[in-house]
Amino acid sequence: MKASEFIGMKVLDKEANEVGKVEEIAVEFGKCLINKIFISSGFTLNKKYLVIVNDEIAEVGDYLQLKLNKTEIEEHKVDKIDENLGNGTRFKYFTGKTVLTINGMEVGKVTDMAIDPKGCLIHNIIVTSGNALNKKNLMISNENISAIGDYLILKLDQEQVKERVID
Repeated sequence: MKASEFIGMKVLDKEANEVGKVEEIAVEFGKCLINKIFISSGFTLNKKYLVIVNDEIAEVGDYLQLKLNKTEIEEHKVDKIDENLGNGTRFKYFTGKTVLTINGMEVGKVTDMAIDPKGCLIHNIIVTSGNALNKKNLMISNENISAIGDYLILKLDQEQVKERVID
């Protein structure tokens, strides 16, 4: 599943009551993990976030189903996402990063991630290059990443990147 499809998914508690929607995920790239899942509930002026970790997910299908009941959910609520990220980085801050080869050549931009929400795993990072008529995608795994900061630097050179590009 793509992270962009997961964000926005409706969330149910273990008693089949709607809790809210997936608002954001905190990703930890060194370990290739989804560190936390943030679920928004309430209205714009009094929005709260529910912080979920792997052990609290029952199933992921068309809906995210939790192992928590209403009382347990209340204990997991926080006011702000950024103050509760831990070692993770917000997914929305990661998309749009420019990706470079090991030689400093631009490959494209991060557009999405292939994830397993139930296992809280990141399988691949999706990089898109080219214009609207000639878009190409590149799937990269954690092993292909040299560094992540303002840019994402790969351990791959231009030829290795070309071999992995998908039209």
